[in-house]
Amino acid sequence: MKREIICPECKEKLRKLFTTDNPYEDEHVKFLRGTALKNYICDNCGNIINENDLCYAFTIWADYSPAPYQEWEHKYININQ
Repeated sequence: MKREIICPECKEKLRKLFTTDNPYEDEHVKFLRGTALKNYICDNCGNIINENDLCYAFTIWADYSPAPYQEWEHKYININQ
């Protein structure tokens, strides 16, 4: 499972790469919108994400992976889908 906190610009770029939440059979992506609980650096581009800024929790996982999906996003963002 891959987990990242990303800025809105990177979310748009990544969404163009992953046009659906199930890009391949048994593989998944998830974007959750929220506000940062503290200051972060975007895991994709390195831009600063300040506390309370809009950002996204981005997850990639596969059903066959030894590390299945587990909720983690609430530890980093206030989710406001």
